[in-house]
Amino acid sequence: MNEEFLKWVVFASAVLVVADFLVSLYVNHYILPQVEAQLKNCKLVADTKALWGTTGLLGKMQRSAMVYAALTSTRRMREKGMVDIDEVSRVSRRHRLWICVPMWVGCGSLVAAFIALALLGRLW
Repeated sequence: MNEEFLKWVVFASAVLVVADFLVSLYVNHYILPQVEAQLKNCKLVADTKALWGTTGLLGKMQRSAMVYAALTSTRRMREKGMVDIDEVSRVSRRHRLWICVPMWVGCGSLVAAFIALALLGRLW
C-alpha cells in the first residue's frame, strides 16, 4: 500500500478517536442518566451505578460500558437475570444510538490505526 495513504489513515484515526472521546464525554454526562433511568430494574445497570456512581469520569465510563452491554448482549444477560427485557426493549432508538455509536467508532478507529501502523512497520 501507499505509505502516504497509510499515514493519512493513522492521522484520520487519531482525529476520530479524539472526537469520539469528546462525544463520549457528552454522552456520559447528559445521555447516560436518561438511559439509566429507563433501565432502573436491570440488575447489571443498578449494581454498576451503586458501585461506580460517585467516582467521577471513570465511574461514568464504566457505567456507560455496562449500559452498552445491557443493550447489546440482551439474550445472554437475560438468561443470567441481569437485565429486564421489557425495559431494554423500551429504550428509544435515539438513546441506543447515543450509547452504541461512540463505542463502535472508537473501536473501529483504533483497529484501523493499528492495522495502518502495522503495515507501515511502526507498530512494533
